[in-house]
Amino acid sequence: MVAGSAIALVSCQKQPEVSREQHPAPATTPAVPPTPGSLPSFPPVVMNKPYPGTGVVDLINRQEGWIEITHEEIKDLMPGMQMEFNVKDKTLLDRVAVGDRVDFTITETPKGEYLTDIKKKN
Repeated sequence: MVAGSAIALVSCQKQPEVSREQHPAPATTPAVPPTPGSLPSFPPVVMNKPYPGTGVVDLINRQEGWIEITHEEIKDLMPGMQMEFNVKDKTLLDRVAVGDRVDFTITETPKGEYLTDIKKKN
């Protein structure tokens, strides 16, 4: 009987409040798996092949060496989306600013995808 009283006593104690700002609620909509044929199919990635793309710069992180771009479909690589790309050379980030429409090149390597060239569109 003592064990049951101890459990009741612990469960009745006021629990600390959790801030929703620090711990956002999980998404209420469950992820829906894609149905066959609903996603565009792309050929297998070719290592070290340059893939040209076009998009708009959303964010630049010079310190960590990456850029976020909302891009159109990158032919033979991926559909259009918003994505972060690591850069091979951080000086590439000095060529553009947030909001610029750009042409860029992505190269797939065994270590991941890297942005290897970027130019502001006129």
